Amino acid sequence: MIDEISRIIASPIPRRQAFRLLGGVLGGGILASLGLGRASRGLAAPVTCPSGTRLCGTGCCANNLLCCGGTCYGASTSVNYNCCGTVLCRKSSQQCCTNHCCTTTQTCCGQSCCASGRACCNGTCCASGYVCCSKKCYAHGYVCCGTTACPPGQWCCGGKCYAQKPSTSTPCTRT
Repeated sequence: MIDEISRIIASPIPRRQAFRLLGGVLGGGILASLGLGRASRGLAAPVTCPSGTRLCGTGCCANNLLCCGGTCYGASTSVNYNCCGTVLCRKSSQQCCTNHCCTTTQTCCGQSCCASGRACCNGTCCASGYVCCSKKCYAHGYVCCGTTACPPGQWCCGGKCYAQKPSTSTPCTRT
């Protein structure tokens, strides 16, 4: 503790910030002297699980139980569910999607689920019938072309959109 106080006093920080840091060090020292230091810093003693069990959150689960999100579930749960981070997804009708469940007809899209027929675009769901080009959603009829999207009726040539087909040998497609 003396080393921490010396380090704070010697550091080139504003006086107000130094006093705040010193208060934290002294408060931690007082809590530690009362036997509360480990808990106050979030440093719980490591859990050792007995034979036939395994660590699950802050406790132990029997090896035949399903551990999900720090909770032990009955052995029959693993027949019907998969653990998806901290939640349970029903095997028959759901899929895991970044710590939440989507139905089997939805598409996982970051922190959400896109309905059937909707594209996932940079972590968001595009409206029905829209396409995703270069991390943006574009209305029905647009076509991805390089780093942009061409509106209906334009030409995509060499990664650029043109109102009329340019006279080049570059292969072009009409949107």
